[in-house]
Amino acid sequence: MQHPIVISYYTPDTAYETHAEKLTASLRRLGLEYRIEGRPARSSWVENCAQKALFISQMRAELGAPVLWVDADAIMLRPLSEVAGSNVDIAAVRRDGWSFFGGQVYFGVGDAADQLVERWCRYCVEFPHVWDQVSLGYAWWDVSLETKLTSLWLGENTFQKASRNRAFRLVQRMTTGAATMHKQESRRSAKLQKAYKTKQFATSDLPEWWREACAQGRIFPITDSQRGELGLTPTA
Repeated sequence: MQHPIVISYYTPDTAYETHAEKLTASLRRLGLEYRIEGRPARSSWVENCAQKALFISQMRAELGAPVLWVDADAIMLRPLSEVAGSNVDIAAVRRDGWSFFGGQVYFGVGDAADQLVERWCRYCVEFPHVWDQVSLGYAWWDVSLETKLTSLWLGENTFQKASRNRAFRLVQRMTTGAATMHKQESRRSAKLQKAYKTKQFATSDLPEWWREACAQGRIFPITDSQRGELGLTPTA
């Protein structure tokens, strides 16, 4: 069955450009169709990450086909057969039922998937201090209230974080059943670690009520007070 087109972007003249070359090589080995492009850096790491939703929106419009986003600092070890030929709107890893993984996300075609990506873009533009995987969860929550959104929650074993130990990383690659291995460049770069310390809203900041409701599928309209708890307030 047809595999979705793999898409990604990187910021030129950074370590991500080298990583993107390795991602491209892994996709060529697997014979997968892809679109990987360079995009200029924004003023902060968080804003650079916020470009993800806009890039995905653009690629979906240009390609008119299902797409699989993979972070540039990752490689694919096997096709993600779990979504090949799928008609779902979104497929992603959601640890503990609420923690969305943004490094590997599938988007289908159709009105519901369009609404999801559009809402995600809106969150990323209006609230760039909120991590993109967090705002993806918000977009999923909103659109699930408004329309029939078909979701496929992938097993955590489809996406693995690479060990920082080179020897163990080689063992991982030989033994894992994951489709995608994420190298986590942001944890290696002192510059990016400094960016982490800027004012932002991360997965760890999500309130317990949101985590529990998301995991249990109890989706409800969010009040203005609750939006504040979710970091959905403008930053100076």
